[in-house]
Order: sequence, then structure tokens, then C-alpha cells
Amino acid sequence: MRHLYTNFPYPPEVHDVVKLFFTDAELCDSPEFADIVLTEKQEKGRYVYRAAMGEICSEQSFEPFSDELQTTRLRKRYAKLATYNLLTSVTGKKMPWGSLTGIRPTKLAEQLSREGLDWRKTFVDVLGVSKEKTQLVADIFATQGSLRNRKSGSADLYVGIPFCVSRCSYCSFTSGEIERLKKYVEPYVEALKQDIKKTLQFARNNSITIQNVYFGGGTPTSLSAKQLDEVMDCIDVTPVEYTVEAGRPDTIDEDKLSVLKAHGVQRLSVNPQTFNQSVLDVIGRRHTVQDIYEKYALAKQYGFVVNMDLIAGLPTETYEMFCYSVDCAIRLQPENITVHTLALKHGSKLKEQGYLSEANVEKMVNYSHDAFCKAGYAPYYMYRQKYMAQNLENVGYCKSGKACLYNIGIMEELSDILACGTNAISKRVLTNENRIERAANAKDVITYIQRNEEYLEKKFQLFC
Repeated sequence: MRHLYTNFPYPPEVHDVVKLFFTDAELCDSPEFADIVLTEKQEKGRYVYRAAMGEICSEQSFEPFSDELQTTRLRKRYAKLATYNLLTSVTGKKMPWGSLTGIRPTKLAEQLSREGLDWRKTFVDVLGVSKEKTQLVADIFATQGSLRNRKSGSADLYVGIPFCVSRCSYCSFTSGEIERLKKYVEPYVEALKQDIKKTLQFARNNSITIQNVYFGGGTPTSLSAKQLDEVMDCIDVTPVEYTVEAGRPDTIDEDKLSVLKAHGVQRLSVNPQTFNQSVLDVIGRRHTVQDIYEKYALAKQYGFVVNMDLIAGLPTETYEMFCYSVDCAIRLQPENITVHTLALKHGSKLKEQGYLSEANVEKMVNYSHDAFCKAGYAPYYMYRQKYMAQNLENVGYCKSGKACLYNIGIMEELSDILACGTNAISKRVLTNENRIERAANAKDVITYIQRNEEYLEKKFQLFC
């Protein structure tokens, strides 16, 4: 185990960089007992950072701006960079995203451009990002183009359904198995209906136009057709885009698809995660590969645009098996395919079991990128998470003209969001002030039901 000491006032920022190289690294309170020491000091009007491990050290410095927020951002950037350069020298390893640990590299690229910097050159020469990942960011910007524009006075509506038919071993979401929580489903549906109605009335009263509607989870289609119909009856707006995550093929049937179609839903997710049955069994997915094909065909019969997810780095799935899954998805030709890199988060069964992917996940991700681009898909959104295998990323690919607007808005933090349901987070993007404010609902079903009015008030205050 390695120990890190720093006097930097934002130690988690530096700790995240150290964990890229030493997964068991911990913070400590004294430089005397530390293997890695990062110090921040002000010297001749500059912030100076010195990272040291034994006899090896790395230094970075910058001159602060008059803008305090910008200075804070740069303090974090250069503290992380000094630490990253040190550990690259010590270990001989380089990370695909260099010293970046943030969720949204595309957003950083945009910030750098606003600062008058050549973001590509800064990514490669300063931040240590590989040329391949830098090009990925450029390709995503090119695909997004005018889709990044958002109508003034608009917001997206998010509706959260926190139930699933079973818990996948990699999942850390605050969702529960619907059979186990059966007695709470109807009360939740009633609370959610009131949440949606009052939220949409608030939007009308405040001249907020709902641009896109997105049902997420959990798995929204774990509800019955009747329950879905009741909830969707509350959506009395006509959005530009209407998407429902029906990710589990074992929750899709004709009755539910009829309900979704009748309410104007355009997009549907049918998520294989893998096309290998043995891997589905290992991760706790209670459906077959054949179910994926059948439910995809059924969704297309109803005319839905289909989003699909695959995961790179699942237990027992080799590189060859993953490539097979990619090829299967391409043959089906869904309009959107997202490749997630396995992230071992706290609360997931895999994390509790101490699972560590031994597969060449980077090779998997590279294969998917090349295969999708060759098949006519283009990368259009991307985000990263902590604890991702081999410090990689999640990338969404789309056919021409089929990008999911909600995905772009939320991943690039371009859209205000009015969120309803358990663990849903409303968000207001204050572009002129270069900041974002949030209001989160309760994470658990019972608290949400009991304190629904309280969370509504917090949401409305955010937009007043």
C-alpha cells in the first residue's frame, strides 16, 4: 500500500491521480509516513507544486488569474499534473487520458478553447492525453455540431423508475428488485404521478419549454403496462425527443410497447451488455441471448429507434467474446450503440467480491471503436467514471442523424433538467456564471414517498 500526503486543500483530486497507478493508495496526515508527497506553495506571485517520491520529483507552476473560480480550476489542474508526471517517471506507465480524472473531457476541451488555448495541443503536450483519445474528443465535437445548441428557456424532463427485475453484479445504482419491493410499487407510482404533474405545471407557470423527455432507472419497463400507462398519462407535453430505457429484454412485451407507442415514445433501449450466454448468467441477467434478438425485432416492428449497450471487461468475457458481441450488435444495426467500460463501484456485487478484470479492456474498447466507425457509426457522446477498468471511458455511437439529444445535453451539461422520482437530480446550467446548481431527490423509495412535497419545493426553488 502507498501513502499520499499533501497540503493541497483539495486532496481527493490528487488522490484520484495516485489511484490510477496504485489502486490501494491511501491519504495520510504526515509527510513523515508518506511514500508520495505533494506540496503547494505561493512563490513570487505564482502557485508552485512539487510532487516527490523518494529521490524523484516533478514540479509545475502557474500565475493565478483575477477570476477566483478560474484560479481554483487551475490549482487543481496543475496539482494533478505534477503528481501524474511524477508517477509516470516512477512507474514508466502512461494513462490513455493522461492526468485527467474528470467525467467530461469534452467539457474541459471546450473550457480550454474559451480560455484562448489550443485544446488539442494542451491535451497532448501538457495534460498527457494520448493522441487517440484527443482525436476521439475532436470526432465527438464534429458529430455533435449544432446539436449542442439548446433553446433558451427550455429544459429536459427526467423520470426515474427505481425498480429492476433482478440486480446485475456490476450495478451500484440505488434500484431494487421489484418483487422484493412489491408493496411500495403502487405508492411510488402515485407519488411519481403527482411529482410529474406538479413539475410540468411549474414549468408552464414559469414559461419553461420541455424539450426532451427521458425515462430512466432502474428499468422503467419493470412496471406493468397499466402502471406505465398511468405514469405516462401525466406527460401532457409534446417533446422533441421521447426516450424510455427498456434495457432488460425480459421486461419487454407487446402490451408495454403498445403503451409506449400510444404515448409518443420514439426511442427505446434494448441492452444486451453481451451476446454471450455464459457471461449473461455470470452477471445475473435473467434473460437469454435469444430474448435479445426477439425483443429487438419486436421493438423494430413498433417503429422505435433503438439504443443498445455493451460492457467491456465483464467477468469471464475474453477479448474474442467481446468482439463477437460487437459484431452481433452491428449485424442488428440499431441506431445507437454505447460501449461502457466496466466500472467497479462501491455497492456492486463485483466490488464486494474483489473482482479485478484481467481482460485487455483497452484492446476491447479499441476494437469496438474501429468496428463501429467502419460500419457507419460515429462517436457522439462520451463520459468517464471513477474506478473504470484501465482508466478508459464510455462512448456512445450513432448512425447519421440518429444521435440522442438527451444524452448530449446531460453528458455535456448543456441542458437544464427537471427531474422526477427517486434519486433523480434536477439541474440548472447557469452558463453566464459558468456554474451548475443541483437539487437531488431522496435516494430511497420510502423517503421519496413520504417527503415528496419537500423535494418538489427544493426543485422549484432551484428554478425560481
